[in-house]
Amino acid sequence: MIKANLHEIKAQLSKYVELIEGGEVVVICKRNVPVAEIRPLAQKKKKQPALGWAEEKLQINANVKDFSKEDLLQWEGDENDPLQKYAPKTPRKKK
Repeated sequence: MIKANLHEIKAQLSKYVELIEGGEVVVICKRNVPVAEIRPLAQKKKKQPALGWAEEKLQINANVKDFSKEDLLQWEGDENDPLQKYAPKTPRKKK
């Protein structure tokens, strides 16, 4: 725990914020009388995705010609899809 007067904290705020980020607790004093305490917030641990969690969740036909209409809609999208206008245009083959 670190005790510091308000004047010192105002003059070196970034230094004290770094100490707090490092886990220190800072007690702010006014004329050497403690008036407030600053402590670090508890950090939530980020979830790390496990490798291979989606393995075998999706089965895809090896032959594109065997796709059903539902499969094609999943890959190509629906004409009612509002984001369809942003999809890249595929060039048409000339006959």
